[in-house]
Amino acid sequence: MAIKGKSKGRTAKAVTRGPKPVYQPVKKRLLAKREFWLVIGTILGVALVVGLVAGFIIERNSTEQDELEQRMRAAVNTYRGELEPILTTIGQARAPSGFDAFTEFGTAVADLEAETPQAPADSKALEQTAADTLASGKAALEALQAIDETALIRGKGFSEDFVVYLINSKENLVRAMVLYREAAQLLELAAGAEGAQRAELAARTRGILDVANETFARGYADYVEAQTKAGVFTPSAPVPGLPAPTGTS
Repeated sequence: MAIKGKSKGRTAKAVTRGPKPVYQPVKKRLLAKREFWLVIGTILGVALVVGLVAGFIIERNSTEQDELEQRMRAAVNTYRGELEPILTTIGQARAPSGFDAFTEFGTAVADLEAETPQAPADSKALEQTAADTLASGKAALEALQAIDETALIRGKGFSEDFVVYLINSKENLVRAMVLYREAAQLLELAAGAEGAQRAELAARTRGILDVANETFARGYADYVEAQTKAGVFTPSAPVPGLPAPTGTS
């Protein structure tokens, strides 16, 4: 009789399954990303637009500046065209940027101041110089007052400095002509006076003449500055061999 074994058959062990592999996509390099190039393209596009706009603004500003300078030159040249003929009747330019007005009158006043009882100034010559200065001063004053400087600067977009130079130039030259005529009237009185009264009138004439010269110098300096601002100023050069104008008409 067969004997059954006591041992039991081995059971198969269950195999534990490993983790399921997960797919890891390979990261693209930055330069290979489409989004990167879209950003770069956007930036370049914006830069291009900004550059074009900036260039347009610069060009427009440059054109406006050129037009402004052209208007300034036109205004100064018109003013100069009206002023220079007036100035030539009362004196002459002094290099490089000055002007000597009524030089003969100034010499007559100096002669009056320097006279002595033994060597008196020529009264008739003084009277003639005074009369000539009165006539020239009157003509110059009327011509200066006829210049319409506001028409040259109104609504032109000029800088404040340029406008002030142009306005002050005319105003000071006008004041100077008034003062020269006052001095000439005093010289005329002094020529017919004697003694202490003559000396007093001579001193008063000198005082007004000095103020007139200073006022004229300011006006002419403003005239030079206006030309300089407009880029049209040319320093005057002495002309040898030509006599100085006497300031008479």
